[in-house]
Amino acid sequence: LRTQRFYDHTKQSPNLVILELTDESLNKVGRFPWTRTRYAKILDNLKAYGARVVMFDVLYPEPESKAADGAFLAAIERFASTPDHAAILGYGLTLNESDALKPLPDPLLASVLNGKPPETTEYRPYFLDRLNFAAPVLQSWDARFGSIVTEADRDGVFRQAFLLNNVDKNLLPSLGMAAYVAYFKQSGREVSAEALPRSQGYVLHFQEGNAERRVLAGPRGEIKLRFFGAGANFRRVPVEDVFFDENPKANEALRQTFAGKAVLFGSSAMGAHDMRHTPVEAQMPGMYMHANLFHALDQNFFFAPEDASLLYSFLLFALGVGGVLALSLLRDPLKETAGVLALLALIYAADYFYFAPQGYFIRLFAAIFAAFSLAAWFTLLNVFAEAREKKKIRDTFTRYVAPEVVREMLANPEKLKVGGVKKEISMLFSDVRDFTTISERLSAGDLATLLNIYMGKMTDILFDTGGTLDKYIGDALVGFWGAPLDDPDHAYHAVKGGLLMIEALPAVNQEFARRKFPKISVGLGINTGEVSVGNMGSDRIFQYTALGDAMNLASRLESLTKHYGVNFIISEFTLAALKAHAGEFKLRPLDLVQVKGKKNAVRIYEVIPSWSAFQNDELRANFTAAYDDLYLLGRFELAGKAFKEISLAAPEDEATRLLNLSCEKYCRQPPGPDWNGVTVHHAK
Repeated sequence: LRTQRFYDHTKQSPNLVILELTDESLNKVGRFPWTRTRYAKILDNLKAYGARVVMFDVLYPEPESKAADGAFLAAIERFASTPDHAAILGYGLTLNESDALKPLPDPLLASVLNGKPPETTEYRPYFLDRLNFAAPVLQSWDARFGSIVTEADRDGVFRQAFLLNNVDKNLLPSLGMAAYVAYFKQSGREVSAEALPRSQGYVLHFQEGNAERRVLAGPRGEIKLRFFGAGANFRRVPVEDVFFDENPKANEALRQTFAGKAVLFGSSAMGAHDMRHTPVEAQMPGMYMHANLFHALDQNFFFAPEDASLLYSFLLFALGVGGVLALSLLRDPLKETAGVLALLALIYAADYFYFAPQGYFIRLFAAIFAAFSLAAWFTLLNVFAEAREKKKIRDTFTRYVAPEVVREMLANPEKLKVGGVKKEISMLFSDVRDFTTISERLSAGDLATLLNIYMGKMTDILFDTGGTLDKYIGDALVGFWGAPLDDPDHAYHAVKGGLLMIEALPAVNQEFARRKFPKISVGLGINTGEVSVGNMGSDRIFQYTALGDAMNLASRLESLTKHYGVNFIISEFTLAALKAHAGEFKLRPLDLVQVKGKKNAVRIYEVIPSWSAFQNDELRANFTAAYDDLYLLGRFELAGKAFKEISLAAPEDEATRLLNLSCEKYCRQPPGPDWNGVTVHHAK
């Protein structure tokens, strides 16, 4: 496939013409084999056209007749009589010494390449095939000879061609090589071959004046053929056009085609059964092996030296592997994938646009496969790491948040921040009132059952509203909203969740009554603010929790519920964070307090449950007006009267009672001018 990419049908070999015997030629000229008088006429016409070298990809092993053989031999002698002209006959070689022709015919020695063959060789030698060499009558000193032997690789593909063969210590050229030597050798030009030491191969020297070109061949005289093409890549002339030309000297068209050219006579007819499976065509006529070899020698169209190809292959291999390693540092799957694809495209483009056109045989598959495999391996590792991370997330957070939240975290890990980040959340503290007294009245088993029922119900509500369980502290529950997943409405969900917990108490107490457990009452405080939230603890044991001053305030608010006789208190910060959702809850101000550990006062509000008298809008409005418009303005006498009236409607309301007591106190002993309505609490 790589070779076929550069099989350019628009280019033609400049100095070689194919005289083609086709199936149509057989119909017009006659069945094959032909009488040698026909070859004589073809050769004479080619001489008239001005062809310089003619090679015959045909075997002539047996005599035909004195007249036919004489005519062909005479035509060879006439053709060779012109300086720098040569007619080259093909012959076969054999690996079977019993079929060898010995000694070598003297006329064959005229085709031997100058140079010294190796002293020894570890390869099985070829012998001149007596069954496939020219008949004795054609063994003329005027003829030149070239072997037509080609060998397929183990997979049956013909990739290599012989430049020469070492036969009985003589370096005999192949058909294509013999044709090029004859075509190349003019005045001042020489061709020689040199055997490299230790059977490493051969160096062919093409000397033209002071310039020298070298071609390396393997230890058997072979090269890996860089295919130029077939068919359209060579100027082709049907043999009948030449054979039936009775006035060749007047045929200007064919003179322009053949003048000064090398000519290869060969067959592309299917009946000749001379097809080769090559890297560029599955069925290529065998004559194109010789044509490609001639073109390679003529145009220096060879693969680059193997050591250079291996070096550049290694560099591309290193580029791919190193590039993938560098891209893995991005830690971004999309960028990594895009980078790997770009890297593979770069390696492919480098081979396609530079190395392959220059004749380098790059191990492209190895370079691309290595980079792709490494990228796939890193992807696999990332998949396992992601799965491991998801398992860690699942194992860590299943205890803290609802399964739906865990699934969302796994599906959208970018929303998850677990490294101890600063963020605004809403925090809840709840506590069972007088739990010590309750625990003294129950056995250990019953106490555990009571807590499991209560905590189970509260935790379900926490999860159902998108909250995160921080911890259980005995009978206390700590949770928050807005982490680990961002929640812009965390205050709303927190207040909603807290109210649902309070509203669930009657049903819980009914279950306790059925079990003959004591009735419980709960205090609950919520604050909103910025805290540090994340995995806290050691490397071996940690907990996802929140820390900060805002968390402490939520705990203080829960403690104040008992003082004010309410179940549910939120801070002014939570109320502000409710925004448009504030109208969904019944709220009343309770006090302006300074809790222990805080310098600044905080306004606190009760979230009113369904059973409270302050569900009445008028009563709640009267309380708010009495507190904001009278009490905080220091109008204690009027405020006291208002709170007394409210007490008639809500006689058990502790907050009203406390404010009324404060009014009575300040009526007796007015506060100083710096009074701001703040109640300071010293206990936690």
